[in-house]
Amino acid sequence: MPKRIQLPDDFYKYDFKQLAKVEKHPRTRIRFIGLSHIQNGKSYEQVAQYLLQSLSAVKQWVRHYKDEGINGLKEKQRSGRPSKARNQNHTKLLQSILAMQNDKNGGRVRLKDIQNMLAKDLIFIIKETFA
Repeated sequence: MPKRIQLPDDFYKYDFKQLAKVEKHPRTRIRFIGLSHIQNGKSYEQVAQYLLQSLSAVKQWVRHYKDEGINGLKEKQRSGRPSKARNQNHTKLLQSILAMQNDKNGGRVRLKDIQNMLAKDLIFIIKETFA
């Protein structure tokens, strides 16, 4: 027989099933569904099997809930690859493109126009992969 799960007192005040229905992020939605099953008396093992998650992941969801509350279950921003363009260059590029759009009489700024501007003004080399 599985060990009785120790849950916080406020665990049952949330309707995790309803939260899962309105949640946009898929990983957070899975967490809410899992905790809904735990509210309904399922064991960690059963929830892990239902949702095709590892047992340690399900235990981690409950631990995050105990430590941080409902916000501990939400997906946090992950670090990504740093941008190759520096902020200063990026801002300068955007300002140049907006100025080009404002100076243009009709039509739109095309990638070819931006490539030509970069080759002349900012001395960037852009491969012709988009042309």
